[in-house]
Amino acid sequence: MFSFDSSPTVYWFIGYLLAGFVIFASQSQSISNRVYLCTGIILLVLMRLPIIVFNRELNVDESQMASHALTLVQDPVFWRSVDGTTIGPLDNYLLVIPKLLGFQIDYSSGRLMGLLCIAGAWLLLFSVLKNWFGTSIARRISIVPLLFLAFTQEIDFVHYSSEQLPVLLLAFCIYQLSQLDPKNASSASGLYFLGLVAGAVPFSKLQAVPLVAVIVVSAFWVLFQRFQRFGELKSAIALIVGGLTVPLLFLAFTLTFDVFDDLIDFYVLGNAIYAGGATFGEIPAQFYKIVALSIDFQFFSLALIVPMVIGLVRIIRLYVPGKLDFYVPFTILFLVLTSIYAVTKSGNDFIHYLNFCIIPWTLLAAYGLSAVESWSPAFPAVIVLWFGGYDALHFVKERRLNAFDSVGKTTLRESPVVTRILERKQKGDYMAVWGWNCTYYVEAQLAEGTAENHSERSIFEHPMRETYRKRYLSDLARTQPAFVLDAVGKNSVWVQDKKTQGIESYPELNQYIRNHYTFLGEFDDVRLYVRNDRYAADRRPTDRRPALR
Repeated sequence: MFSFDSSPTVYWFIGYLLAGFVIFASQSQSISNRVYLCTGIILLVLMRLPIIVFNRELNVDESQMASHALTLVQDPVFWRSVDGTTIGPLDNYLLVIPKLLGFQIDYSSGRLMGLLCIAGAWLLLFSVLKNWFGTSIARRISIVPLLFLAFTQEIDFVHYSSEQLPVLLLAFCIYQLSQLDPKNASSASGLYFLGLVAGAVPFSKLQAVPLVAVIVVSAFWVLFQRFQRFGELKSAIALIVGGLTVPLLFLAFTLTFDVFDDLIDFYVLGNAIYAGGATFGEIPAQFYKIVALSIDFQFFSLALIVPMVIGLVRIIRLYVPGKLDFYVPFTILFLVLTSIYAVTKSGNDFIHYLNFCIIPWTLLAAYGLSAVESWSPAFPAVIVLWFGGYDALHFVKERRLNAFDSVGKTTLRESPVVTRILERKQKGDYMAVWGWNCTYYVEAQLAEGTAENHSERSIFEHPMRETYRKRYLSDLARTQPAFVLDAVGKNSVWVQDKKTQGIESYPELNQYIRNHYTFLGEFDDVRLYVRNDRYAADRRPTDRRPALR
């Protein structure tokens, strides 16, 4: 595979030249929408390639979801083989697609799937803008999020995140909403698909539910207006049936495979504990804190601040320009508010949550753009000047343009403990990792022996810890993994105290490992245990078998 060093000067120059053309196309009526959209997607792909071929973990969520996908290939029953914690099943099933097409599940394939979600969401956003505000405004405002997503190198916006698929689903729902007209009959099939995708959103990320609720309520408001005029119920029934389809399918799925209780315990109740973060009064400060961590998102917001403020003032003054339907501005306002809520509710300072704000920000800016449309070239200029200036500064100081030097890093690395595992690995093996380092699953290309691939919820004190611990032991007995790793230590996220958080901290687990596994050794601060029968079959003269500590 081709790779990029830290300073691909010609490549970056071509990227900025193409960006100049796309900006020109966004402002020129002489260039067709098709050319604008095609060159926009080419720009997005071009500038994301260096990140895609960089086959290393950028965020722990990437390894978490990739290892879930590896497991689902072997055992496709979510909540039995895999617990995505706050991440829904659809985000993880999406990563199985490359394997079905003959590719490896790794960081590159994951980011490629994420890029497809981003590109699809941008195209749908353009269609929404066109439907609500017209082609001119759609092109002049959609260029800003495109440039932001193409040129940002902040890790939280370029790694495969659990927000990318939900954002695509939300974009589709808003697109279907933008197709509705209170004054004319609408397609029942379109409303069914709006409901279908809206019903799928909770199974991608519960965090996105407030946003999709706004879209569904807006759709019902439009249908209520139509009912007053035409007295037709078919469209409303189509929306309701569509909304129930995916939840009912998952209900049947969980009942069939006897994992309904797991869905409730580990997805609903487990997420409820996790979401006990910021209160309503703390939301503004929490949101400011997260935005302050991302200078790229700050400049994206700065580029749109003038039309956003105008749009907000228009909503407050109940001003509806042109022939825009009255429900549109309030839908946009509540999307903005619920996106802020979604970003802050958990109380965690994760920048990738800001992905939920990109579409609402752009819609609000589009609502105010007509008042300052003559200024529209300035908005993409702010983005390009920021990224161009930043790149120029780092090129002069460090000869660096690309933050993700992929030379020698286009294939998976091999940690010392993984090297020993690969010597004994057999097809169909499972592996369990106590602690938090899911890269070992991806590097070894092994399925998880426990549904939760990072065990912090079995380690830290909380109301459901015993429930998580019991499932951990039950999963070990079910899958009988060939390898168990105690990763607590320097290579583990959050859990690094071997004395209080290692396998010995859970007596029942410690006894299970003593009974069924052999200690093979410690490799780069990771203890490796091999199942007794596998150890006996593969034993070599150099292997040691010291007592378990």
